[in-house]
Amino acid sequence: MHIIITTLVFLLIDKDILTRDKTKPLEPFEYISQVLVPETAIILISQDLKVSLENAREIMNDSLKFGNYVHDIDINNDETSSY
Repeated sequence: MHIIITTLVFLLIDKDILTRDKTKPLEPFEYISQVLVPETAIILISQDLKVSLENAREIMNDSLKFGNYVHDIDINNDETSSY
């Protein structure tokens, strides 16, 4: 996800394309990390695995659940428990 964030920041924030006015009520970086990164990841999963966007979203959620389990993260207290 770091590469996606870095790329989106470079393309959108550093070049003043994504501004506070366009992302209200979120800050531009929050908008990137909470909205654009998950959606970009879903598109990349869809393209890579040649599945629908809906299936890609399910794959990402399953992966998130697995990662939370492996790293012993309580998803009940985590706002990013699904996309």
